[in-house]
Amino acid sequence: MPIVGKFILTVGLIVIATFVGYLARRLKIVPEKLATPIMTFIAVIGYSSIDFFAIWALELKVEQFWLPVLGAVHVVILACVGLWLGRMLFKSRSEIGLFGIASSVGNNGFTMGGFVVYLLFGEAGLARVSILGLMWIPSMVFVLYPIARNYAEGQPRRSLGKLVLRSIFDWRSVGLLVALAAIALSMSDIQRPQAIADYNVIDMLIFSLVTLAYFCIGLRLHASQILTMKKAILTLAGTRFIIGGLVGGALATVIAFTRWPMDELTRDIFLIEAFVPTAVTTTAVANMFRLNPREASALFVTNTVMYLLIVLPIVLFVFG
Repeated sequence: MPIVGKFILTVGLIVIATFVGYLARRLKIVPEKLATPIMTFIAVIGYSSIDFFAIWALELKVEQFWLPVLGAVHVVILACVGLWLGRMLFKSRSEIGLFGIASSVGNNGFTMGGFVVYLLFGEAGLARVSILGLMWIPSMVFVLYPIARNYAEGQPRRSLGKLVLRSIFDWRSVGLLVALAAIALSMSDIQRPQAIADYNVIDMLIFSLVTLAYFCIGLRLHASQILTMKKAILTLAGTRFIIGGLVGGALATVIAFTRWPMDELTRDIFLIEAFVPTAVTTTAVANMFRLNPREASALFVTNTVMYLLIVLPIVLFVFG
């Protein structure tokens, strides 16, 4: 299937799955609490499976590792910014933690940032997006999980070192081992089975998981709650779209003065991905750790709509 067709199909699935989930909760067909185990399955098993097959097929080069390295640094910086802003916006620890997570991670994959990159740079750009995606599992294990564990209601306070260690040995962090195994395979002479491509295994996984994830977002979405979160919604937009872009530009500038600067295409892709809307992973982690999942769904939906209506036209104009 051509990539434009995949994007149209994905957007259609997103809209329908979200609406069906919302309707299922309103009609009391499906209980809202079911979102927690489904999102946990998606984040732990689903994402790990996609990462394993996708990374295995990559032809990794040393100079390309700036993308995942800078992507991870970008996540850490925006997480710190988000937690700082969250302390000014909220009194509840769980709301502060959620805002930190929502600020830190962007929708860098196919359903948003990856497709924008493809529109501008074609398949060469999309391949680099896959390399950027190497930072996802480490970012979840070393950044998102510790924040969620530290700020979730009823959790005891622990040092940063203990939080990270506990996240590493948490069963939900199995994706880190899976990603390392995939990197080892991609650098070896062992080829990924051709059947993975022949039977479109990755496409089937992506569409299935996207449908499930947005169904859960619909389950957790309460339209009335959006009106009570205006300040948080606007602040998140400023964090993701303005501060995120500035941080990305600063990191790219620093790298330009090293012995291994990024080429122009890699730099532009990194900059575009630096201020995409908050990721669906925000809602997954919020559900996994019971970190205000309703608010997470509201933040995700509104941030995505604002990007499509306001930011994306500017991106296409500037980089096109």
